[in-house]
Amino acid sequence: MASSHDFMQKMREAQAAREKAFEPLAEILGQRADLQRQLADLDAPYAEAFVGAEAAGWTAEELKAIGAEEPAKRPKGRPRSRRSAATKTTPEASASESSAPSSAAAIPGQDAAAEAATAAAGSASG
Repeated sequence: MASSHDFMQKMREAQAAREKAFEPLAEILGQRADLQRQLADLDAPYAEAFVGAEAAGWTAEELKAIGAEEPAKRPKGRPRSRRSAATKTTPEASASESSAPSSAAAIPGQDAAAEAATAAAGSASG
């Protein structure tokens, strides 16, 4: 019959084999943590460089096509303008939207802008 000493010896051997198998993983985990810290340290300078390239005339789409990923966090400052959204509205769509009755209070000057857009749309078509 096996003694408690024999059971403990088998347990230690099994534990030693498990520890030995874990050593390469522990080493890689340490290297991985170091690389993740290095990558995090580059996030802010990368975002600034990306925004600098955009300020110099590159679009985010062009930079992505070249291989530069858009930064996860942009540097603090003025928000990036959305030029494409402003050019997508047509005079007819904005005129029909502004002439529709609204339950919200009208903003001064808004009615004059709607009339001018309607007049411009009418003179362009006629």
